[in-house]
Amino acid sequence: MLESRPLKAFTGLTLILLSYFSLKVGHVEIDFFPAFFDGLSQNKTADTIILWELRLPRTLMCLIVGSGLGLAGAALQGYLRNPLAEPSVVGISSAAALGAVCSIGIGVSAYGIIYTPIFALIFSMAACWTLIHLTQNTDSKHSVILIGVGISALAGSLTTLMLSLSDNPFAVNEIVFWMLGSVTDVSYFHVLISGPLVLLGAFFLFKSSSDLNLLSLGQETASSIGVDLKRLRLDILLGTALIVGGITSVTGIVGFVGLITPHMVRPFVNHEPKRTLMWSPAIAAILILISDIAIRIIPTTGEIKLGVLTSLLGTPFFLYLISQKRY
Repeated sequence: MLESRPLKAFTGLTLILLSYFSLKVGHVEIDFFPAFFDGLSQNKTADTIILWELRLPRTLMCLIVGSGLGLAGAALQGYLRNPLAEPSVVGISSAAALGAVCSIGIGVSAYGIIYTPIFALIFSMAACWTLIHLTQNTDSKHSVILIGVGISALAGSLTTLMLSLSDNPFAVNEIVFWMLGSVTDVSYFHVLISGPLVLLGAFFLFKSSSDLNLLSLGQETASSIGVDLKRLRLDILLGTALIVGGITSVTGIVGFVGLITPHMVRPFVNHEPKRTLMWSPAIAAILILISDIAIRIIPTTGEIKLGVLTSLLGTPFFLYLISQKRY
């Protein structure tokens, strides 16, 4: 059981160690502890700048991305009662990216970087509402995925249209960035944009955790017990939109993290939706940290994008789940 003290301690220690390696590992070797204490004493050196101004924001963003997407994936799978549901699979990430792309393509982002997450939030919320509204009267798990694929295809087509119509090469480069997903160039400003949105979204999703347990008994049973299904749907809608919009507006699409993590957690929590929701953020953060460290270790001319690596790992897992014919 993940709730046992040894496994709790192991998970916490793993997060600490991976965060340390994320701060230490890179193309430039640094003396970690001198740089760390020099930063605390405001002593500016090359190692201090690399550690405090480049690697620390990147590590913080990895933690935000992993915990947020893991939580959103667990919440969607619990609410939709579909083990294949995940923000990138059901089109929410694509819609959030489209919102960010629109803010760049039409030039609104030039008036302030805050407009990009605002657009991403609006579009992700629209995708969440569409998905939940169209699936509320169906018990078919396959319908959820098909509708999500339709949302993703529409968002992808509109993104491609923005690429085709844009005559600004700088805007095109920015759009490609959102499509691939990366934490390479994040700063504390990006952390301060994304972090509060993810925390607010997490509040709504954690608030719904007990109701998700009751919802696993069926909508009619949950409603008769006292679950307010409309409020639950609103909490899931707001929470997922805030998390996915806040993350995607900064990093672009980082897919399949929310799909894999709940499947890793469930066997250790007796497949209980509430405890799956509670543990998925930590496990997803571990996966993202490992992926980002691997990106920096792999000898390539340019860094592999985080979204590309997670898709390479997640797509075979997604196909495996479908091939089992249990979903």
